[in-house]
Amino acid sequence: MRTAAAIVTLAVLHAAPAGAQSSAWTDRGYAAINGFYQPSTSFTDLVRPTAFGEAAQVDTRYGIAAVPGVDAAAGVRVWRNLAIGVDVGFLTKSGGGSVSAQMPHPFYFNRPRAVTGDASGLTRSETAVNVEALVMLPVRPHWQAALFGGPTWFTVNQDLVTNVTLAESYPYDTASLAGTTSARQARGKAGFNVGGDVAYMLRPHVGIGADVRFTRARIALTDTATVTAGGAHIGGGLRLRF
Repeated sequence: MRTAAAIVTLAVLHAAPAGAQSSAWTDRGYAAINGFYQPSTSFTDLVRPTAFGEAAQVDTRYGIAAVPGVDAAAGVRVWRNLAIGVDVGFLTKSGGGSVSAQMPHPFYFNRPRAVTGDASGLTRSETAVNVEALVMLPVRPHWQAALFGGPTWFTVNQDLVTNVTLAESYPYDTASLAGTTSARQARGKAGFNVGGDVAYMLRPHVGIGADVRFTRARIALTDTATVTAGGAHIGGGLRLRF
């Protein structure tokens, strides 16, 4: 990810020379369609469901693997090389978690049984609406480079483990994990985005390009589960000018 970001950054700088080679941006606006790649993330949660008149303790560490996503952007030039636009990105991924629980005994108080195992099929989806001020830099022939940034509204939907089911038998002094139950939590929060883009125009209004974008917000899904939305991602795809 760092190497890819460095390559795009150098391309932006290379595509933006000063002096006689530079030119003003004369298009009315821009559009882009990208595929992108976002790195992995993790977080933890603790719930205390009630069983046999006592509070259980279920700790889950969630792992969200690196995942591809898609985004689309469009904007209009408002003054010289400055444009205002919106970029909408979406990704979804089925992940899992590592569960460690202390479950009450059915016959005795204060004699919890330790249970460990894995939870699977926990879906995470994330939508980011990025409002961006974009500055198109001076360009070489066929090359266009841009820097952008602004606020972002994130919406995260995440399946969270709410309880476990046990495999147990008399005298119930031990138990093992048979499965988990989960519930979907959805929250939104404002964050930010910043990045750069470099495009090679195959025709006057059609090209290809790559971008690096960093977005971030911390979202409390519950009182005990806080996730990081966004992150660094690199993307590439179609570039349009009109």
